[in-house]
Amino acid sequence: MPHSKFKKLIIMALPLILVGCSTVPVEQVNNRLSAWKGQHIDQVIKYWGLPSKQRQVGQKHYAEWINKSSEPGNTAISIGTGTRSRHSGIGIGFTLFDLGGTDDACSRLVTYGENGLVSEISWQGTNDFCFEITPDLGAIRKNKVVMEQKG
Repeated sequence: MPHSKFKKLIIMALPLILVGCSTVPVEQVNNRLSAWKGQHIDQVIKYWGLPSKQRQVGQKHYAEWINKSSEPGNTAISIGTGTRSRHSGIGIGFTLFDLGGTDDACSRLVTYGENGLVSEISWQGTNDFCFEITPDLGAIRKNKVVMEQKG
């Protein structure tokens, strides 16, 4: 029965499809960003790039990074099978322009004092995008140690 084989294929592929749709948990984004607390603002700028906005209110300084990304939808190919009575068929579909693109945004606000040390970091936006654009301080430190050992 070709139809039952197709069902088995769908059931086996379902976990892979669900993994592709998952997002980075909020805690993971928070951890990546909070690792930068205590760093000097010059270090943050070195790895994050120049902030979009900067301001000072009293003794507190604020630097804000605002990032946006728009991606068009992807092309898609779909294959399906069906049966009716003694007849079975296979259908193939192709979508050239999927209008369901994504708009990602991330705003990261860093608060630091007169000494330049980061005391607070807040963010809002798309979890995956914020996680992706924020450099991993742990990985940077590991790479730095490796480079120092080689040199």
